[in-house]
Amino acid sequence: MAEIDLDTNFKRAEGFTTAAVRDDLMMLNVNQGAYYALDSIAAEIWNMLEQPSTARDLALRLQPRYAVTLEQCQQDVLAFLEEMHANGMILIA
Repeated sequence: MAEIDLDTNFKRAEGFTTAAVRDDLMMLNVNQGAYYALDSIAAEIWNMLEQPSTARDLALRLQPRYAVTLEQCQQDVLAFLEEMHANGMILIA
């Protein structure tokens, strides 16, 4: 498996059907038989990944909107992307 870091470029995996429910996002992948519920921040990251992006770029866009340091935002975004990658929700571009 490739090493994942702040400069790894990610893109969405195909095959997901999504539906917004308030600020959250419900996702279904029929091929995998998998269902996911993303909170508002996770949904925002998913939406940002409409175009391939790095964890660093995502954190730079998110951090000004939240009461968190850039370093903490980068760590949180990277951890979430690693989880999404492990679940087959995103791919390394």
